[in-house]
Amino acid sequence: MSSLQPIHALNLDSVQQQAFIKYYNSLPEKPPTTVRIFDRNDYYSVHGADATTAAREVFSSISNIKRMGFESNRLDYLVLSKGNFEILIRKLLLVRRYRVEIYVAEGSTKNSDWVLMYKGSPGNLSQLEEVLGEGLGGSNENAPCLMAVNMKTDAVSKGRLLGVACLTAGDYQMSVGEFTDDDLLTELETITVQMAPSECLVIQNDNDDFKALKKVMERANVTVTRLKKADFSTEGLTQDLNRLLKFKDDQQQDANAFPETRKELAMTSLAATIKYTALLNESTNFGRFRLNTIQADCFLHLDAAALSALNVLPEPGDGHAPSRSLLGLLDRCRTQPGKRLLAQWLRQPLRDINLINERLDVVELLISNSQLRLQLHEEHLRRIPDLQALARRLTRKKANLHDCYKIYQAVNRLPSLLQCLAEANHSTVHSSLSEPISELTENLDKFQQMIEATVDMDAVDRGDYLVKPSFDEQLQSLSEQLQELQASAEKELNKAARDLGLDAGKTIKLEINPQTGFYFRVTLKEEQTLRGNKKYIIIDAVKGGVRFKTNTLDSISEDYTQTKSTYEKEQDKVVSEIIGIAAGYSECLFCLSHILSRLDVLVAFAVAASTAPYPYCRPTITENIDELVLKDVRHPCLEVQEGISYIPNDVIFKRGECVMHIVTGANMGGKSTWMRACGTAALLAHAGCPVPASHAVIPRLRALCARVGAADREDKGQSTFMLEMVETAAILRTATPDSLVLVDELGRGTSTYEGCGIAWAIAEKLATESKCFCLFATHYHELTRLPSLHPGVIVNSHAEASVVNNQLLLLHKIAPGPAMHSLGLHVAKLADLPDSIIEYAEAKQAQLETNLFEVETSVKSKETSEGQKIITDFLKKCKEINDTYTSDEEMLNAINKLKKDLIQQNSEYVKSLMAL
Repeated sequence: MSSLQPIHALNLDSVQQQAFIKYYNSLPEKPPTTVRIFDRNDYYSVHGADATTAAREVFSSISNIKRMGFESNRLDYLVLSKGNFEILIRKLLLVRRYRVEIYVAEGSTKNSDWVLMYKGSPGNLSQLEEVLGEGLGGSNENAPCLMAVNMKTDAVSKGRLLGVACLTAGDYQMSVGEFTDDDLLTELETITVQMAPSECLVIQNDNDDFKALKKVMERANVTVTRLKKADFSTEGLTQDLNRLLKFKDDQQQDANAFPETRKELAMTSLAATIKYTALLNESTNFGRFRLNTIQADCFLHLDAAALSALNVLPEPGDGHAPSRSLLGLLDRCRTQPGKRLLAQWLRQPLRDINLINERLDVVELLISNSQLRLQLHEEHLRRIPDLQALARRLTRKKANLHDCYKIYQAVNRLPSLLQCLAEANHSTVHSSLSEPISELTENLDKFQQMIEATVDMDAVDRGDYLVKPSFDEQLQSLSEQLQELQASAEKELNKAARDLGLDAGKTIKLEINPQTGFYFRVTLKEEQTLRGNKKYIIIDAVKGGVRFKTNTLDSISEDYTQTKSTYEKEQDKVVSEIIGIAAGYSECLFCLSHILSRLDVLVAFAVAASTAPYPYCRPTITENIDELVLKDVRHPCLEVQEGISYIPNDVIFKRGECVMHIVTGANMGGKSTWMRACGTAALLAHAGCPVPASHAVIPRLRALCARVGAADREDKGQSTFMLEMVETAAILRTATPDSLVLVDELGRGTSTYEGCGIAWAIAEKLATESKCFCLFATHYHELTRLPSLHPGVIVNSHAEASVVNNQLLLLHKIAPGPAMHSLGLHVAKLADLPDSIIEYAEAKQAQLETNLFEVETSVKSKETSEGQKIITDFLKKCKEINDTYTSDEEMLNAINKLKKDLIQQNSEYVKSLMAL
């Protein structure tokens, strides 16, 4: 909550108020997720329902809302200072994912001549850069990405053909893809997770295709914006791309030469993003953008459910608890681009084993070489500014000399960073980091020379960023004039000091400010020396002393101010030329920023691994999908929690022995944590990070799917059960033998028998048809029969717990075999449920429980199958009796004889059943 309070009320008379209310009510209708803000020069106003939205976002209260107009025609309003306006914009766009419209007055703000000047949305912040500068996206983890999706029925497969385009203006990247998807849009969800758009553009429609797309975007927390079909037209697109795309020197200057332009449906989506962001309105965008194809298969398949289940990204409001998410735990990055890249790597884990091992090679070196790690983390990287943002400012001609000097300082530090890397004497470090950084440093040599030749380094020491006067003849002449005027003012100081009997520079001082120019200042104690002296003109008397001047000093000030103004105008011309030349180095700076951010993330991995409570290990990534082995695996976020003593466990999958674990055990016994630890280790390994385990062998996975946790989405009209069915359906379509699937407590949102049946069917399909590695946690103990039906495929595991002196002791250790008791009543006791409720629950449990589970688990699986065969034969003979005998007495005698024969079979399984 902001401590800033509104500092203005609207200063409008009754006529002006009525005129504004009439204008406001005439504006087109808008959704509640669009907020209109009116710029009133020194402050801003928000009206109607938007005032309530703004008040809650900025002040967490609506008490600041005022009202204008009369009883029959009134309008709520809220006034915001510039600081509160910026807070509101950031919250609306970056947190709420709302849209913003900013109106600016034509002429006086008291009239109702307003024009919509700026528009902003989660995926399009470019217009608001002028309003908020780089602060809007500078600290954001992701550069805003805008997605557009168009779809139609595929004539061949009859499925949905999707054309997708992603535009990241901050990185000058355009990515397109065209593919056929299923009715759940599984592939689209994967791409959405990988690209992390803030906003998605779609054609206005309410058909089933749109509803399916909207559900995908809701799960990924992406704002959906509807546009007219005409906005997806490719008319004129080739000419637009010819102006926007960056062509190589030897490349034909024709966008049609790019293979991506042959993806017709994707091009309609790209056209929509270009129009929506008005890229062609900014000439600095010309010749900057790169066009490439979305390569979803290069990365591990993750959907929104998996990201959430594994706590990969922080939830809103987790800013002060970084260890709650994987990103928060690993974010030891020193640069803003590094932070953004880390989030990208976690959303896009690699599938190329060579690229994964390249990252692991560097991280392993940094873990073993603590001196190198500390030097990079504590000395070099922390002094690197956001080169990506600075390069973009250069490109947009929004940079200044201070920005150029920041780049100059950063490049000056690179030789010492390269020397640090060279001492490691590591081939991977040299080829992937040192060599490209060295080449870029050489390319920036002339930039460094230009800054040294043009920037006044002496002025920099004083905190001023000025052009060297000697660089330009006109500047040199004006500088000499300023020095002469400064000298004249110093002479006037000495003359006044002698006249007043004061010590120049001590008891009487010469000072200057933009408003007053040159003036003298004495302390209040010396003020008496001025009394009655008509040579001196008193300006004011404040706590700091008395300020005064002479007519001569006033004349010098006037000349100095005029000359200084001329100097600054001339300097602005020179600075503009310098920025124009420096902009030619922006491409080089983008590349340098990317390489340094890669180094930053790798160092962050090493720092996180080396500062963990227990050592991380380097995982072995294999092409062999026959086994997955994690020894002593831990959950990286949980083990760093205060007061936690983590108990590690093993996860072992081997084809022919086990591809699925049916996991049972008490609530809070550690089942979900074990599963999440396994999934997190697999994700980290594919991202090129060491894993929290003593030993790890992980196959190159295609997908990591998860159905963990239960939560209603009432705002989306989805119950817990509906949500888990949607997520499970996506898993069934995605899972393959090279997938890892985590399923926790499936089927709880419906009746016991129905839920158990669904869980059974899904588990069996995953194990026998999908054949993926799967951890399947459940409280349906009936599922523990599956291993006997599918030996060598499914095994039972359980979270150990004991009851000691009628007290539940959770051991958090995963052991083979099924859990013998659910121990739910003991957990209820831990939660301090009333004793009367516990006692009544125990009585009802005894009444309802059939003990069939205990019967089957108390005997060997062979005896169980033999016993079931005996029972089946018995029932068949009973049916034959019904068909053979007519009298009840004959039937009763025959049944008693069968029963006697059944008991003589001496089957433990049958005896247990007979005892029920």
